[in-house]
Amino acid sequence: MTSRLAILFTAAVVLCALSCQPAKDSYVVLRTDVNCDVPRVYQLRVTVVNPGTPEFQKVIPEAASAELGFPSSTVLILSGSHSGSIQVQVEALDNKFTRVGYGTVSGQIAVGGRIDLSVQLAVLPNTPGSSGPTDGGQSDDADAGTASASDLAVGNGITFVQVAVGRQSTCAIRSDTSLWCWGGNSYGQLLLPSTFNRLTPVEAAGASWTQVACGQSHSCAVSNQAALSCWGNNGSGQLGATPTPAAGQQVAVPGGPWQSVATGVYQTCAIKQDGTLWCWGDNTDGTLGTGDTNSSAVPVQVTGQGWSQVSTNYLHTCAVKTDGTLWCWGLNANLEAGTTSPLPWIPVQVGGTTWKQVTTGLYHTCATKTDGTLWCWGGNLSGQLGNDSIAPLPTSQTSDPVQVTGTTWQSVSAGQSHTCAIMLDGTLWCWGFNESGQLGDNTLDSKSTPVAVVNSGQTWAMVAAGVTHTCALATGGSLWCWGDNSAGQLGIGSNDPGKIPTRVAQ
Repeated sequence: MTSRLAILFTAAVVLCALSCQPAKDSYVVLRTDVNCDVPRVYQLRVTVVNPGTPEFQKVIPEAASAELGFPSSTVLILSGSHSGSIQVQVEALDNKFTRVGYGTVSGQIAVGGRIDLSVQLAVLPNTPGSSGPTDGGQSDDADAGTASASDLAVGNGITFVQVAVGRQSTCAIRSDTSLWCWGGNSYGQLLLPSTFNRLTPVEAAGASWTQVACGQSHSCAVSNQAALSCWGNNGSGQLGATPTPAAGQQVAVPGGPWQSVATGVYQTCAIKQDGTLWCWGDNTDGTLGTGDTNSSAVPVQVTGQGWSQVSTNYLHTCAVKTDGTLWCWGLNANLEAGTTSPLPWIPVQVGGTTWKQVTTGLYHTCATKTDGTLWCWGGNLSGQLGNDSIAPLPTSQTSDPVQVTGTTWQSVSAGQSHTCAIMLDGTLWCWGFNESGQLGDNTLDSKSTPVAVVNSGQTWAMVAAGVTHTCALATGGSLWCWGDNSAGQLGIGSNDPGKIPTRVAQ
């Protein structure tokens, strides 16, 4: 069941709402005020969390035009599915849509009943003029499946440093080594004590983190102690250990010390600090690189030494060695392994010895070289290879790398059927499938050659392309996402999709 949330402001409408709506509806009369040290507020973002029902978020007013006055009253009209414990979270936004204050309040609601709640919005920690964090009106008996003030209390001076995207989820690490996740959470892939989807970043539990990776429905991360943990869906053994944890719990992957991790659809690969490469999970298509199709719920070693970077998707895996050689393996249905061999179940070398970074899409692969050139190969149904010499057709494929225009590429990320890459000057370019706006060029038209992402003045440091959404980290530490948002994976406080980068709430 889904909830219906309407926001009304005037006392006259409040009285009408309370008297005219069906008796099954419940009502929350929310009164808000701000501490004197909260900067000017132009919008409120209200979130209602009720165990057993989907989270809903709403901004008030929808189009901010002037500074809001306080105190104020708001009526939340909730469908009869809302009963029992609820938590209301209120975030104060300035005219740049940055959070400057927050507050939470909890209560018990009955079907057809009404409760009156008051919340004082406190200044966020590290906001200019702030004397430090406050409790923001947080209830002491917050439900374990609901959000807490830690979801919201992120200091403005703390920036994002790394981002990873999955099918419908996103995770990012901040400069204080904390991990924040949002979007789809049906398998607990956000590392939260519930399986609710989240529309804005929520801090995940656990250690200090250095790198995170998101798969289709599971996630993994490396801690600053070189330990590797995974969580979420374990139906194919992709968490690297047994038994399968409950939502909000992580599994410690045996072995290590670990250096980096890459997550695919149903498998995971990671590199140890000694340069050995290990994979686990589903192996139906030979993606584990062990020479057979036997799946494994624990890490198994890929032949070879000196591995420096790995990427894995659905049907294939590729990795670079410290000597600049590039190797791929898996099903190779669209020649994405860079060879004409139909079943390369062990690493097969792609030509050249100056490879720098590799990324795997669903049916294609792209990689940069040390000279700044960018090359792609495999299937080109949607133009994801970025070269007009190969027409975007169902039968278009190549095992030979084709060059993407330009010689100053610094990094690349392959989504399911699109590709994005950053040049040395900090400009961001995308190409391929664009039905959900994942190219970020303010259209829904697919492109077979690179198009510039609308950047609103940013220069870019990192990009992560997912199935149908994309996120990128600006050089100043702000995080931006665009494309499909059906599960809240853009982190903007709503399910609205985006054709241009929109800043993630922080």
